[in-house]
Amino acid sequence: MKIQSWAPKVYVPLVAAHLVVLVVEPARVLSWSYALVLATLLFTLFLCWRRLHFSVKHNRPAWACLLLALVVQTAAFVLLLIDSLKNPLGTLVAFDPTFYFCLNSLILTLAATYSPIGPLQRWSGAIDAALACVIAVLFYLLLRRVIGESSTDPAAARFIMWMFDAMALFVASFVTLRFIITKRADERRFYFVLLMFSWAEMIFPAVHNRFILSSESYVPEIFLDLPFVVLGVLLSFRRTVWFRGYRPKPRVRVIAGSITPFILSAALCLLALGYLGHNAVVAIGALILGMISYAVRVALVVGHHLALEDELRGMHRHLQQTAIHDDLTGLINRRGFYRILKRDWASAMATQTTLTIAMMDIDNFKAYNDTYGHLAGNDCLAAVSGALKNEAGLYQGVTVARYGGEEFAVLLSGYDHAAAEHILQRLRLSVEALQIPHGRGTNRMVTASAGIAASAEGHYVKIEPLLDAADAALYAAKRAGRNCVRWFAADMAAREPGKHSLADSQRSRS
Repeated sequence: MKIQSWAPKVYVPLVAAHLVVLVVEPARVLSWSYALVLATLLFTLFLCWRRLHFSVKHNRPAWACLLLALVVQTAAFVLLLIDSLKNPLGTLVAFDPTFYFCLNSLILTLAATYSPIGPLQRWSGAIDAALACVIAVLFYLLLRRVIGESSTDPAAARFIMWMFDAMALFVASFVTLRFIITKRADERRFYFVLLMFSWAEMIFPAVHNRFILSSESYVPEIFLDLPFVVLGVLLSFRRTVWFRGYRPKPRVRVIAGSITPFILSAALCLLALGYLGHNAVVAIGALILGMISYAVRVALVVGHHLALEDELRGMHRHLQQTAIHDDLTGLINRRGFYRILKRDWASAMATQTTLTIAMMDIDNFKAYNDTYGHLAGNDCLAAVSGALKNEAGLYQGVTVARYGGEEFAVLLSGYDHAAAEHILQRLRLSVEALQIPHGRGTNRMVTASAGIAASAEGHYVKIEPLLDAADAALYAAKRAGRNCVRWFAADMAAREPGKHSLADSQRSRS
């Protein structure tokens, strides 16, 4: 039988028996009451241990904190039971549970501060845990002082009750903020359980304490069971993902994450105010610690975000470079070529300087691939690209790009007719100088042809006609026998009808 189905069958008889004892009020009713609370708590402790056993590895410290909190409460109720056996009226002569309840609140807060992911979260979690320890110690010492000064005063009892309520509200609020910013499903399981338990630990004891102060009935003792019943029922649903569709929005996570350190520092400063009239050194120390801890945490967050910003900026630059470069050849790709072309075109139009474009193609490259294979073709492309890049690097304002397949685009800014042709001839000769064997190529070697067009010679007002002119000139170089350079002439497009478009030429040229 699944534990999910028989957990209620254990809790219902225990709660019913507890209620009967409180209504009937037998001899030593408090002893019977604490014994039944202990039975409920021990069963919840077993369920929590079972849940810890089945939890994922990185969440086990958080579940262990919850288990430890239950162990502390078990110790508290064991001592309450022993005290009730000596003092049937529950006067707490032999035992004061204040320390254990404060320790329980501390452990629940530590469970909420735990974060296994990321160095920033670990550092901020360590700071939060240290603050939680200081808060718990100061709260306990302040509470002990109030109890010691006026243990029988009803006003003091109400003040102590409100202090416990404030501590429980602090824990519940802190856990709520942690639940709000949780994204992982396995962590959301834990923080939902912790959320419900922390609010139950606030509401039911608060109701219990108010009934105790206003009534002499033992029935309100039933509220001591209910937080453990709520926790146990939730623990029995081991595979349930609470709020399965919940995903915190970035703005919500930022706001909640910013409030968390403020709550801790504010709680510490408020406790410091309680020490002002009795121990000025502790009060001033707590105030300073609250401010310093908040400042350190903010500094850590700012430093972390600055480091992330630098990392993202570097990644952005890398992606930009990757987006405009060809992996095989290392040259800029067509996208990068058009980006540079638009920039240089605008500059050339503004300064009335010449912009020259050349389209360059490896001769008979399809035959090379068919003869030697595509891997050899890739090696050939890489070698030709390296030669073109090295040669172009000798001249300022010359850019070589892989335009597509075995075709390259060359951009020359500010060169006249003779200089541009000289550079293209040097690029062509650098390919020929590689001496890559090609049985079906010109001179039985890998060679390249190029077609050139200049903005000044055709009075172009747009980029596309200039590119088409360079492509038409490349066709002229192919017709002239390959391994040569040709300039665009006005009658080239007419001699090649239907092939003067650059898009068409890429599909038809071999």
